[in-house]
Amino acid sequence: MQKKFSIYQFLLLALVFTSCIKQEVTPLGDEGKTFVKILGGGNTANEANNYIDFISSSQKILAVDIRRDAANNADLNKSVTVVIKDDTTAVRAANADYIDFPAAWYTLESDAVKSGGLGGTYSLTFSPGEFAKQIYLVIPDATVMDPSSTYAMGFTITSVGDGASVSNAKSMVVTIGAKNAYDGVYEDAFTFYHPTGNPGYTGDVVEVHMITTGSNTCKIYFPDFGDFYNPIFFNGSVTAFGAQEPAYTIDPITNKVTVQNTYVGAVTFYTMAAGFDSHYDPATRTYYVKFGYNYDPGGVFNAATSREWTQTLKYLRPR
Repeated sequence: MQKKFSIYQFLLLALVFTSCIKQEVTPLGDEGKTFVKILGGGNTANEANNYIDFISSSQKILAVDIRRDAANNADLNKSVTVVIKDDTTAVRAANADYIDFPAAWYTLESDAVKSGGLGGTYSLTFSPGEFAKQIYLVIPDATVMDPSSTYAMGFTITSVGDGASVSNAKSMVVTIGAKNAYDGVYEDAFTFYHPTGNPGYTGDVVEVHMITTGSNTCKIYFPDFGDFYNPIFFNGSVTAFGAQEPAYTIDPITNKVTVQNTYVGAVTFYTMAAGFDSHYDPATRTYYVKFGYNYDPGGVFNAATSREWTQTLKYLRPR
């Protein structure tokens, strides 16, 4: 009786093992199909962010990487033609403030053929054995760009030939922005003086963004307030003055820093504090500045009238 049980047990285990093997090799629903996709793309456009240096020298960025996922060797050894739309609608859907990247500002480095201008199409062909195609943009002069704006291009696969199918990963919006060497997210350790609002000259430590507005100028952006503000400490809390948008300009030879209010319609303008070495340290990527307004002549602090910032802005990471 014990021997019979062992045989039955063995047969049962063999049946279970065979069933498991069958489950593992059951074909998936899409098996046997060849798909063409944009690497990192989506059914609706995913975004890929690119920043380039705000310089007049040529730079190259990868716009999109198109892949062929072949079902088998026979499909891989076919030619497949792909049509990609210059998808301005996807750009608008991603962000209404994005600006279409002007064609005059770049050239394509790719065997894709563009036709129809803005909103037209790119055509490319996978030769037998090819599984990857790239479209690069060569930008000869980034200084034509407005560094406070974000430019964008949309790419959506609309059709493929030779029996292949369009993947769900078919669409991408590529954003392009310009940054100088001083751009980034910074720790702002500051103190602020105001004769009535903060006579103790106290401050705080906050995160700010230094955003490129020129080849060697950044304007300070305060994320806690969602706009271009310089933090102050006033009546016991961190806040900011309206109608003031300080821009920090670094002399590329001496690394001296000057700060000025760039708010449109501004009536308050700054002077660098006398006797303080306001400068940028490129080795540590740190700003050391002291500036304000309502000084005595020559940038001399006056406790009765002056408003003054002392700031150490230390680089944390790219924004």
